[in-house]
Amino acid sequence: MIPFLDLKAQYRSVGPQLEAEVCAAMRECNFVLGEKVEAFETGFAGYCGTAHSVAVNSGTSALHLALLAAGIGPGDEVITVPMTFVATTAAIVYTGAKPVFVDIDPTTWTMDPALIAEKVTDRTKAVLPV
Repeated sequence: MIPFLDLKAQYRSVGPQLEAEVCAAMRECNFVLGEKVEAFETGFAGYCGTAHSVAVNSGTSALHLALLAAGIGPGDEVITVPMTFVATTAAIVYTGAKPVFVDIDPTTWTMDPALIAEKVTDRTKAVLPV
């Protein structure tokens, strides 16, 4: 059987370094913000060729900030799929926008592009194909 996800292989490649960093963060009581987060944000911004980046604590926060950065707010609509983790819809609702669902393609299990156009209105501001 071929494993779907080999976490042991990932651990072998980064485990000791990851453990050392987690222990250092715990010793320093530095769980949010701080020098390491700032260094990560600076490095990631450089990697992406942007002036800034923001590290967040979760995928929900990342989606929420992305929608806010795109100017999504009350009265807007965001097209997404119903077959997703609740964080996708929550991020839309947190902005005050309305989620509009487009079903998935049963073959690909991703948003069916053929169904998007019929859901677009003058209030549609984004498509979030998670």
